[in-house]
Amino acid sequence: MRPVGRQRSLRREWTAAFVLMLAALLIGAGVTIVGVRTVMNDMRATTSRLQEDADRLLELRSELDAHQQAGLRILNGAPPDTVAFSEQQANISRKFTELAAVLPAGGETAANLLKTRDAWQQSLKAHGLWSEHAPAAGDTTKEGGMADFADSSAMVRELLADTQRSALKSMDEGLTHTAALEQLLIAARAGYFCLALATTVYFGRRMLRDLMKPIQELRHGALKLQAGDYRHRIPIARNDELGELAETFNSMAAAVHESHAALIYRASHDTLTGLANRTVLTETLTNALQRNARSLALLFVDIDNFKDVNDSLGHEGGDELLAQLATRLTGCVRTQDLVARLGGDEFAIIVLDEDCETSRATAARIHDALRAPFFIRNNKTTVSVSVGVARGHHGSADAQELLRQADFAMYVAKHGGKARYQVFDAEDYDRMARRAALKAGIATAAAEDQLRIDYQPVIDLQTSTIVGLEALVRWQHPTLGLLSPEDFIPIAEETGDIDAVGAWVLKTAARQVATWRAAISGHNRLWVSVNLSARQLSSPRSLVFLKEILADAASEADNVILEITETSLATDTDGGIAALCTLKESGARIAIDDFGTGFSSLSTLATLPADILKIDRSFLAHTDQTSTAILEGILNLAHKLKLEVIAEGIEEPRQLQTLRAMGCHMGQGYFLAMPAPAHTIEAQLHNNTHTPSPDKTP
Repeated sequence: MRPVGRQRSLRREWTAAFVLMLAALLIGAGVTIVGVRTVMNDMRATTSRLQEDADRLLELRSELDAHQQAGLRILNGAPPDTVAFSEQQANISRKFTELAAVLPAGGETAANLLKTRDAWQQSLKAHGLWSEHAPAAGDTTKEGGMADFADSSAMVRELLADTQRSALKSMDEGLTHTAALEQLLIAARAGYFCLALATTVYFGRRMLRDLMKPIQELRHGALKLQAGDYRHRIPIARNDELGELAETFNSMAAAVHESHAALIYRASHDTLTGLANRTVLTETLTNALQRNARSLALLFVDIDNFKDVNDSLGHEGGDELLAQLATRLTGCVRTQDLVARLGGDEFAIIVLDEDCETSRATAARIHDALRAPFFIRNNKTTVSVSVGVARGHHGSADAQELLRQADFAMYVAKHGGKARYQVFDAEDYDRMARRAALKAGIATAAAEDQLRIDYQPVIDLQTSTIVGLEALVRWQHPTLGLLSPEDFIPIAEETGDIDAVGAWVLKTAARQVATWRAAISGHNRLWVSVNLSARQLSSPRSLVFLKEILADAASEADNVILEITETSLATDTDGGIAALCTLKESGARIAIDDFGTGFSSLSTLATLPADILKIDRSFLAHTDQTSTAILEGILNLAHKLKLEVIAEGIEEPRQLQTLRAMGCHMGQGYFLAMPAPAHTIEAQLHNNTHTPSPDKTP
C-alpha cells in the first residue's frame, strides 16, 4: 500500500544528480588541465635544463680543447703566456664548479663531470701545467711528455663525452618520466570517462525509469481519457511529484468517469421515473427491427384524463402518480421487454418475442394492474390508460414509423371510449395520414394556385339551352391528385380555411362568368351559382369577404346565386337567415340546395330570403308514388311562393320527361351536361351546346 504523503522529491533528487555530474565534470576538467600543464611544464623544464647543460658542456669542451692546445704548445717549447694560460685554467675550473652546481646531486652526470674535472686537473698537474706549477719562460718538455699529455687530454675528452652521454641519458629519463606522466593522465582520463559513462548510463536508466516511463504512462492515460476510456487508471508506484501527478490524474479520471456515467444515465433515462427515455427506446427499437421485425410489438400507453389529476392533486401529485405508474408498468412486462417514458403522461413498451398474443396479454396485465388505486399524499385516486399496439412486420425498419403507428392506435383507443387497447389498422392510418396532409395543405392551396373550378351547366328544360352554371371547386393536390369538394371542404370548415377558399371560389367564378357574358353573344343573362358553407354564414370575417366581392362591379352580383343547403340552415336558423339577408342586400340571389332532405318547417321556408329551390336528386332517383307526390308538392309550393325551381340529379330520359310534364323549367345532371373546366364551358357557350355524360344519351 502506498504511504500517505510524499516521501521523495524528484526535484531534489535530480538537482543533486545534476550538481554531482557538474562537479564531476569540473573536477575532470580541472584534473585534465593540471595534468596537461604538469606534463608540459615538466617537459619544458627538462628540455630547458638539458639544453642548458648541453650548452655548458659544449662550451666547457671547447675551452678544454683550447686549453689543451695551449698546453701542447707550452710542452712543445713555445714561449708560454703564463697569465693567459692561468686565467683560462681558472675559467675552466669555475665552469666545472658552476656546471656541477646545477646538475642533480648524486646523479651520474654530476659524478662523470667531477671525474672529468679531477682527470683534467691530474693531467695538468702531472705535466706541470697546473696553475700552481705554471711553467716559466724557456722551460722545455720531452716528446714523451707531450704524448702523455695528449693521452691524458684524450682521456679527459672521453670523460667529458661520458658526461654528455650522461646528460642525454638524464634527458631521456626526464622524457620517460614525462611519458609516464602522460600515460598516467591518459589512464586517469580513461578512468574518468568510464566513470562518466557509467554515471550517464545510470542516470539514463534512472531518467527512463523515473521520468520517461511515468510521463509516457501519463500521456497514454491522457490519450485513453481523450478517446473516452474513462476507466483507465495509471499505476502509482512512486512517492514523488510524478506519483502525485499520477494520483491526481486518476482522481480526475474517476471524477470524469462518474460525471460521464451520470450524463449517460441522464441522457438515457427519464429523471422522474428512472425509466429509459425516448432516445434509448428509439435505438432499442431500431436494433430490434433490424434483427427480426416480425418478433416485436410496440405498446403506446397514455393516461386517460391526466389533466384532471394535475388539476386536483397539483403537478407534484401528478409527478408522483407518474412515478408510481412507471413502477406498475415495469411489473407488467418480462425481463427482456423495455419500458420507456416518452414525455408527459406517455409511455411506450417494446415487447420482444411477439406472437400476437404477448402484446394483448401485456395490455391486459397493465389494465389489471391499474385497477388498484394509487395513494398520492394521502389521497386515493384511480386512473386508466389507453393503449395502442403496433406490430412489426416484414420490411419494418423505421422506429419512428412504428411509434407513429402505435400513437395513432392509442388515439383510436381513446376515441373509442378510453381504458382499452387498440391494435393499429393500416387503412385507418392511411385515412388519418390523408386527412393530415389535407389539413396541412388547405391553408395555402388558394395562394399556391392549386384550386380550380369546374362548371356544370344548368339547362332550360324546355329549350335545352344553358341558362346558368354551378361553380364546383376542385383541388389539384401536389401528391394526392385531383380532389372533389367532399374530400376537403369539411376539413376546410374544421380548420377555418373555408373563409379563404369560399371567397376565392366566389370571386373567381363571378368574374369568369361576367367575362363570358360580355364576350359571348346570346348569354348576357348567364348566371353562376356558388355554394356557401354554414361556417361562412356564422363567420363575421367571411361575411365581410363575401360582401366585398359582391360589391365589386366586376362580379355583377345580380347574376350571382349563393347556394346554402337546407341542412346547414337547421343548425342556426336565425343566424343563417340574418346572414343570407345581408348577402341578398348586396344584389345576389339565394338558392336553397338539397331542398326536401332537411327538417325545415314551412314557416321557416316562408321567412327565408330564398329565390330558388334546388330539389334534391333523391326525389328523382325513386319512381314510387310517394316520391312523385312529394316532387309535385315541392313544385306547387315553389309556384305558390313565387320561387324558381332547379331539379338536381337528372341522369335518365324518363326523369327529364317527368320534370317537363310537371312544369319544371330548369335542371342539371349528368344526363344533361357534365361539369367541365372553364375552357370547355367557354367552347360550349360559343356553340350553344352542352356535353352530357358519355354513358347518358338524350
